[in-house]
Amino acid sequence: MKRGRLYLLMLAGWVALTLTLTSIPDPEFGPSFPGADMIAHFGFYGVMGFLFVLWRRETGAGAAAAVVWAAIFAALLGAVDEYHQQWIPGRSMELLDWAADFAGGTAGGFCSAVAVSMFPFLLTPKNPPFSRVFKD
Repeated sequence: MKRGRLYLLMLAGWVALTLTLTSIPDPEFGPSFPGADMIAHFGFYGVMGFLFVLWRRETGAGAAAAVVWAAIFAALLGAVDEYHQQWIPGRSMELLDWAADFAGGTAGGFCSAVAVSMFPFLLTPKNPPFSRVFKD
């Protein structure tokens, strides 16, 4: 399987997990200290932004464009998620939750761009070694 497809599948799986968890009525799991909800939103959308940038970079997008699109994706998905939660018992639509979603997606995307510059093996090389010697 090519890395682009793998990163897209990982992103889709993470989105599905996130939306599934936010659809559970009256959640009684996880830590209950002040701010835990914001940390969860930031973290889940941070992973989403990280995977989004890996996927877009693997398919040829530049780092800056990939981070901007990850932020847009997180903002839109976070808005849809918050909107749908108003009909889930024990859940509510919160502007600060959406802000944490957006911030997490943006930060995760930025971290992914930095990680790729530090660990280039995360992306398929454009000109792999011996590519001129061994042509298909």
